[in-house]
Amino acid sequence: MCIGIVARPKRADKDKYGETKQRYQIMLTETASNELDKVSEELGITRSELVEKAIRQGLLNQVKLDPSEMGDD
Repeated sequence: MCIGIVARPKRADKDKYGETKQRYQIMLTETASNELDKVSEELGITRSELVEKAIRQGLLNQVKLDPSEMGDD
């Protein structure tokens, strides 16, 4: 039996935004997930980085809801 020693992953360093990233979970439809994959691949960045950039560039402020979509989700 061969036992290998694997180095423990080091703690995440602060990224270019001066913060360490935390793990969060979101739920998406398959369509939204596929679009996220497509755009992140086209830009050559991770899904995580695409979401980070969208938030930091204020794209969430451009989202508009139709009154019929407003509810207690």
